[in-house]
Amino acid sequence: MADPPDLAVVSQPADLTNAWLTAVLGAAVHGFSYERIGTGQVSDCYRIAVRYAPGSAGPASVILKVASADPTSRQTGAAMGLYDSEVRFYRELVPHLGSGPAPGCYHAAIDAGSGAFDLVLEDAAPAVAGDEIRGATVEQARRAVTELGRLHTLTAGRPSLIEAGWLERGSLLNAELLTQLYTLFLARYREYLSGPQRSVCDSLVTAFDHYLALMSAEQRGLVHGDYRLDNMLFGARESARSLTVVDWQGVMVGPALTDLAYFLGGALPADLRRAHYDELLLTYHAALGPEPARTPEQIREAVRRQSFMGVIMSIAASVVVERTDRGDELFLTILSRHCDHILDTGALPLLITGG
Repeated sequence: MADPPDLAVVSQPADLTNAWLTAVLGAAVHGFSYERIGTGQVSDCYRIAVRYAPGSAGPASVILKVASADPTSRQTGAAMGLYDSEVRFYRELVPHLGSGPAPGCYHAAIDAGSGAFDLVLEDAAPAVAGDEIRGATVEQARRAVTELGRLHTLTAGRPSLIEAGWLERGSLLNAELLTQLYTLFLARYREYLSGPQRSVCDSLVTAFDHYLALMSAEQRGLVHGDYRLDNMLFGARESARSLTVVDWQGVMVGPALTDLAYFLGGALPADLRRAHYDELLLTYHAALGPEPARTPEQIREAVRRQSFMGVIMSIAASVVVERTDRGDELFLTILSRHCDHILDTGALPLLITGG
């Protein structure tokens, strides 16, 4: 993408003008309207319906993404480098991903001084938004693991795409910080945790340094960092993409099957996951193409080892963003599913024995 020169960063939809949209979209904009969409925690998204001057044409609508209006969430996003990473992802990686799951981008910019940023993205409509609390259908899960496999195949075949220094983010957490966050998490949610869930959480927090050492030995690849239903739009038959994945602010290089483990552990209710687990692992394997780098059994074992990310996210994210009723339900729902996944796959002993 080529951004127009000297174009100001838009920090809220009220800052939009016909002239700004004309420069971004390359067509004469005569008017527009907007509506809030999504339930993001650290960013706000709006659908911009665009009207063009006679003789001009462009997309009927685009998505504007900006930093959260909530000061706590906005500070978290800026401090963790989330906004800068997402802008870099759309500027530097997306142009090389072809028909991958990321939406096309018309504009991506950030003001380093204020932390304000904007993304103007392709609108995936018509599409059905994933719902983390309700959980995925089997067909949605098949699409998600298939597109992830194709993305992994593309980036593995072009390793230079993920060699940029900014993708080497490492862990944003250490044992001391996770312990502090877990104390806050328990203050909010202790009464809602079952005995097995508390055992998984306690074990992970206690052995977090060991967990990080285990992850450092894993094969590395491109990681979305939050590959879950709330960040997915499932296209209708006439849509340009079967699946559009958004919220790439956590993108990094890390343990290569983190996203697969995170999705399988958190996206489906436990009974549905158990019934289709083997099928979904094989679906991912098939999407790697005719010469996959891993066998199905290697994929299964890597997913088992990397299954703890959902618990980490549930603990950490729940106490550093604005608290809402939906947020509480979301974090507790996905924590429950991820704990079940860890226990079902026998991953908990890894924190103690490494085996």
